[in-house]
Amino acid sequence: MKLSMLALIVLASIRLADAAEFSFDAGNSQLGFTGDYGGEAVPGIFRQFSGKASFDLTQPLATRFVTDIEVGSLDTDYPDRDDTLRGPEFFDSEQFPNARWASTGDCSAAGTRLSCPGTLTLKGQSHPVALDIGFSADGRIVDGKAAFPRSQFSIGSGDWADPETIADHVEVHFKLQLR
Repeated sequence: MKLSMLALIVLASIRLADAAEFSFDAGNSQLGFTGDYGGEAVPGIFRQFSGKASFDLTQPLATRFVTDIEVGSLDTDYPDRDDTLRGPEFFDSEQFPNARWASTGDCSAAGTRLSCPGTLTLKGQSHPVALDIGFSADGRIVDGKAAFPRSQFSIGSGDWADPETIADHVEVHFKLQLR
């Protein structure tokens, strides 16, 4: 699939030779999620995460990302709920303190955005999860989203497993400042 001209221009605007490595400026970046509890959206963020991005202007569809997330840093602005989410029925952050998303480098163009397949490792399980990403005009900010079923990672067990109580669909969204 051909990369759209705009996406190629954005990647080229980074003004680097052929390949460039970036790390996330976590202090100026956001990584959030939205779940659904009883028909009501429940947004949250992860306060601690890091990552790297690699762009090769000669092969823009080989763009690679790796993001490491401290799941215990989740914050839904409600401490009791956060404690429950960190517990063994959800993220089990004591036994599985980190999650990781790593791209495979086989992105495809979708208009001005890229669709990048990758693997999410969460709660000791790894499954494919694709990201939809876009770039700012200067190429220094990446925004995107992904969606996956929480049950695939055993998030929400016992009484919390019922998708009528907590929807199975979870959305992740991010805005990453690159440096």
